[in-house]
Amino acid sequence: MGASAKRRPKVQPSTLVLPPQYVDDVISRIGRMFPDMTIELFRPNGTSAVLLVTLGKVFKALLVMRSLFIDRTLVRGYNENNYNEDGKVRVYTHKPCVTDHASTALLHYQLPQMPDVVVRSFMTWLRSYIKLFQSPCQRCGRFLQDGLPPTWRDFRTLEAFHDTCRM
Repeated sequence: MGASAKRRPKVQPSTLVLPPQYVDDVISRIGRMFPDMTIELFRPNGTSAVLLVTLGKVFKALLVMRSLFIDRTLVRGYNENNYNEDGKVRVYTHKPCVTDHASTALLHYQLPQMPDVVVRSFMTWLRSYIKLFQSPCQRCGRFLQDGLPPTWRDFRTLEAFHDTCRM
């Protein structure tokens, strides 16, 4: 019994802590890969990073990162205001579609051994929204369905689909 316990592989830690300079270098390289995306990096509380990604005039995305692991994401329209006229935070009755899809993409792009590849893959997927209002749905061929553009992007092919057409 003691011998089998010695042969058991050690459990790897679930979060890999990388130096902030390495994270900054990776984000800088990714920023150069996508000239139509502006990536601003902030460190509001030390080592954690917050990225403000602006994709052309389509939308802005906030990515909260721990080291090179994307923890949360929030996507808003380029000119979308999060405040009412009186300065109070606007309460949404539902989450925006692209934010939901981005959260799903974070679950899809998981490779703990190579976090830089995960960030690059996620940014490639996010960049596929550059033609959000110019790409028709690959299933129905329409640009709008119920007044909305095709907001779902396939994780492998990056093709556009309406949320109801992707099934």
